[in-house]
Amino acid sequence: MRKTFLILICLLPISIFAQGPSDVLRLSSYYSYGSARMVSMGGAFGALGSEFSSLSYNPAGLGVFRSSEFSFTPSLKIRNDRAEYLNSSYTDSRTRVLVDNFGLVGSFSRLESEEEKGLVRLNFGIGYNRLNDFYSETTALGENSINSIMDLFASSAQGYTPLELDSFTGANRDAWTSVMAWYTYLINPNEDLLVPGGDTLHYVAALNQGDGVYQDQSISSRGGVGEYTFSLGANIANSLYLGATIGVQNVYYESNVYYAESAFESNQPLANGDLFRSLNYNQSLLLTGNGYNLKVGAIYRPLPSVRLGFAVHTPTFYDISEEYFETMGSVFNVRNVSDETPANLYDYKIESPYKLIGSVAYTFGTKALISVDYEFIDYAKMRFGKGGDGYKFIDENQDIKSNYTSTFNLKTGAEYWIGSLALRAGYAYYGSPYIDGNEYAASHTDIFSGGFGLAINSVNLDWAYQRIQFNDKYRPYLIASMVNRDVAQDRFVFTVRYKF
Repeated sequence: MRKTFLILICLLPISIFAQGPSDVLRLSSYYSYGSARMVSMGGAFGALGSEFSSLSYNPAGLGVFRSSEFSFTPSLKIRNDRAEYLNSSYTDSRTRVLVDNFGLVGSFSRLESEEEKGLVRLNFGIGYNRLNDFYSETTALGENSINSIMDLFASSAQGYTPLELDSFTGANRDAWTSVMAWYTYLINPNEDLLVPGGDTLHYVAALNQGDGVYQDQSISSRGGVGEYTFSLGANIANSLYLGATIGVQNVYYESNVYYAESAFESNQPLANGDLFRSLNYNQSLLLTGNGYNLKVGAIYRPLPSVRLGFAVHTPTFYDISEEYFETMGSVFNVRNVSDETPANLYDYKIESPYKLIGSVAYTFGTKALISVDYEFIDYAKMRFGKGGDGYKFIDENQDIKSNYTSTFNLKTGAEYWIGSLALRAGYAYYGSPYIDGNEYAASHTDIFSGGFGLAINSVNLDWAYQRIQFNDKYRPYLIASMVNRDVAQDRFVFTVRYKF
C-alpha cells in the first residue's frame, strides 16, 4: 500500500553510493590556469620558468628566478553552454570573477658572481594556484513521445514486489529511485504480468502508450580545485635548474541536476482514472576534500638559446567527503505527492593519475622565444581508494580501466618584445581520455590564447585572453536520446608582478 508521505524511510541511516568514474576524472583533468603570461602562451612554460604558476607545473622554473617577487592574478570568466536535444536547442551563460593565483618567491644568491660554477641561487616559493573551476550550467529541452524517465523508473523497479517497495530499507541507489517513483505514483504494477499469489514483479510508467511529455533538464555546478604550493628551486651554474613542489589541494564541488516532465495536452487518463500532469526529479551532490602530491622537475640549457625541461607529477591522493540526496514529486489530476531519500554522508579516497611533461624552448636573444610542451597522462591509472566503511570500489575501478586510456596534451606558445611591450600567443590541445570505441572517444578540447605585457621598472603588468572550446555528449537518463553540447569559455586574465 502506497503512502502519500514517507516518514520511516527518511529516518533510516543508509548509504546511497553516488561515486562513479566521472568523479575521479573531474579531479584528474586540468586546463591552463595561472598567471596571465602563462595563460597567454598556451601554458607552454615547462622549459621557461620565472613565473609563479610554474610551481604547480614544472617547479624547476622556480630556480630561474633572479630576484624575489610577489604576484597576484584575478580573472573574469564567461562561459556559454549550448545544448541540442530532440531537435531543440538552448544556451546558458555564466559570468564569474576569480582569483587564479597569488604567491611570493624569495631568491637568494649564494655567490657574489652569478657566473661562478656550482650552486648560484637558492629560491623558495609559497602561494596558491587555481587548477580548475567547476562553474557551469547546461539546460536541455525537448518534446518526447518515444519514452519518459518514468519508463526508466519502471525498469529499475523490476524484481521488487509492491510490498518490498513499501518497506525497502536497503542501500541500493537505483532501488531508492524506484521507491520514490512508487510512492509518487509515477510507476504502476503491470497487471498483465502477475506472479503466483496475484502479486507482480513488473511495472509500467504512469502514461499510456504513445503519450508524450515535454522534458527539461538543467545541470548546474560550482566550485573548483586550488593548490597551495610549497616549493624549493636551485640554479646550478646558470645552466641547470632543479625544483620540487609539495602541493596541498582543496576541493569544493556542488552539483544540482534538475529534471522535469510535463504532459502533452492530448494525453488521456489511465484505465484507473489517473491523468499524469508533471514530475520533477532532483539530484544534489556536495563534495569537499583535500589532496596532496609531489612535483619534481629540471630545466637544462645545453646552449644559451636552448632550454629543455622535464617534470614528473605524482598522483594526487585525495580524501573526499560527500553528501548526496534525491527528491521527487508528481502532479496528477487527483493528487500531488513528493518524496525524498535520506541524506547520504560518505567518505572515500581518490587517486589521480601521474603526469609526465617534456618541454623545449628556443630564445632569440632577449627579443623573442617559442616554447612547446608535451604532456602524457594515463587516465586508466585513476582509481578509488577504500571507502570510510571499508568498501573497495572493485567494480568502479574496473569501469575506469575499461573506459579510459592514456592520452597526450600539446601546448605551444610564443613571445615577442618591442621595447618594454611583450606580445604573446598560444594554443593548447587536450586529448580525449576515453578508449577507442567509446562513444566519447572523439572528444577533445582546443584552447586559443593571446595577450601582452608591460615592464615598468620593477613592476610587470600582464594581460591575457583565453578561449576554450569543446563539445561532448550525454544522456539525461539511460534510455533517452543524446544531448549534444557545445561549450565556449572566454577568460580575461590580469597579473601584476612586483620584483624586489
